[in-house]
Amino acid sequence: MAVTAVTLTELTLNEASADLPVAAWTAIATGADGFSLDVTGVGSPVLLGFIDSAGGANNVTITAGDRPPAQVQGQGNLAITMAANDVKYVTVESGRFEQNDSTIKGISAGDNTKMIAFLLPVNWG
Repeated sequence: MAVTAVTLTELTLNEASADLPVAAWTAIATGADGFSLDVTGVGSPVLLGFIDSAGGANNVTITAGDRPPAQVQGQGNLAITMAANDVKYVTVESGRFEQNDSTIKGISAGDNTKMIAFLLPVNWG
């Protein structure tokens, strides 16, 4: 199989998003092949959401970056432990997770994980 490409959904400050039902989240078809999120030109944190839709425990690992602005890549991968039917969110930034092809990548221990990615607004005040 192939790596699953995930689309980044941009959020706007002080506005509601479109409806984003779990059924519309991206399914990571083959967990071992993982996912890839293009963050080219993104300068703000990204919020990732994961749901274990298989009904069994699952782990998701976000891979440490290898890109030269990934200054804190030495902190390593981020492992997210998920219980059956669990939903978890994590905010990540390029300084730790951006790859040399301007992506954030990871893998899932199961084949039934779904995910969504949000670009957070940068102007807070």
